[in-house]
Amino acid sequence: MLAVFACLIAAASAGWWYREAAKPYFEPVLGLIGLAPAAPDTVPSPNGAASEQPTEDNVVRLDADGQRRLGLAFGQSETRRIILPVRTPGMVAFDERRVTRLKPRTAGRVLSLSVQPGDRVKAGQTLATLDASGVLDARSGLAAAQASLGEAQATEKVAETNLKRGSDLVKMGGVAQAEVDRRQVDLAKAHAATLSAHAQVDLYRAQYERLAPAPGQAPGTSAIVSPIDGVVTAAGITLGEVVDTNRDAFTVADPSQIQVLANLYGHDIATVKEGDRATIEAPVAAHPRFEGRVRSVNAAIDPMTNTAPARIEIANPDGSLRANMFVSVEIAADLGRDGLTVPAAAIQQTEGGPIAFVRIGDDRFEKRDVTLGVQRTDWVEVRSGIQFGETVATQGSFGLKAILMRALLGSTD
Repeated sequence: MLAVFACLIAAASAGWWYREAAKPYFEPVLGLIGLAPAAPDTVPSPNGAASEQPTEDNVVRLDADGQRRLGLAFGQSETRRIILPVRTPGMVAFDERRVTRLKPRTAGRVLSLSVQPGDRVKAGQTLATLDASGVLDARSGLAAAQASLGEAQATEKVAETNLKRGSDLVKMGGVAQAEVDRRQVDLAKAHAATLSAHAQVDLYRAQYERLAPAPGQAPGTSAIVSPIDGVVTAAGITLGEVVDTNRDAFTVADPSQIQVLANLYGHDIATVKEGDRATIEAPVAAHPRFEGRVRSVNAAIDPMTNTAPARIEIANPDGSLRANMFVSVEIAADLGRDGLTVPAAAIQQTEGGPIAFVRIGDDRFEKRDVTLGVQRTDWVEVRSGIQFGETVATQGSFGLKAILMRALLGSTD
């Protein structure tokens, strides 16, 4: 009997020893099938903070040393104007109000070209000269009209003299009243002819002055003159060819004030308004950022791209921005309302939605479920969950979330 009991004790001891030796091999398998032994109740905290244990639901207690180890920082909830950043690509274009397309004032042959595309010009500068027969025609017409005017004025003077003589004679009975009346009609006709001749002179004078060569140029020539300061962007005539008044000879644009066409899509079309500030990032080494304001949003949508361009006016005194350049645009769209905001770093994401930690004591942080509105990289709008003036954890708030999650899973660190 004693021998049997000794054998049982020996078998139990061997079994216990083999259990401990095989434990590292069997525990992973048991874990896969859900039969692994329970984990110890206490796991040392990596930061060694003994005060991370919540004492009530959704509240984390953390002393000053623990806060310092997490690198906690804080911010205030505050009310501010809600500005939504709208980012979109854009393209630089000339302002249509600062572009002029010059046509020849009369048909003729091109005698000289003074500029080419890319040249800067001043207002009043001659860009080209034409040998224009229309100038000679206008000058001849003016001379003929002036001669007709002189003849009409002389005829009117004679008619006026005849009427005066007739009026004197009718008093003495030298002529009949009917003759006086006829002379009055003659004077009225002569006066009407004079007025008509004046109108013809004015017409031909205006025509000639419009076509007349600039001072110092040969008679019978016509100059194409720029009305604005700017840059020649296109030239549509060549030396020696005969041109008419229907063709664009030159296009001159003023680049000192330019515009960016930003392509808006979807709800951004209704969000962006006239007057919103805009920042443009351009591939310009010396001046990569430009500031401007939205002038208007196109009322029609491009059927090819389903976008509506917003026109942004930008000062461009040094000409750094060039037409057809691609740029990046950020428009600060004012939504027309104020809202409660917190720093963006205060928001943490969980399976249940966004949360923030509100400081309710020196060492106590309450988790709040929040509803968000406009979200930016620097701040976010909070529709519910936080009150005005409350202090929220910003930098290091992820650590508070980790502590709370471990506590909810049953950890005691």
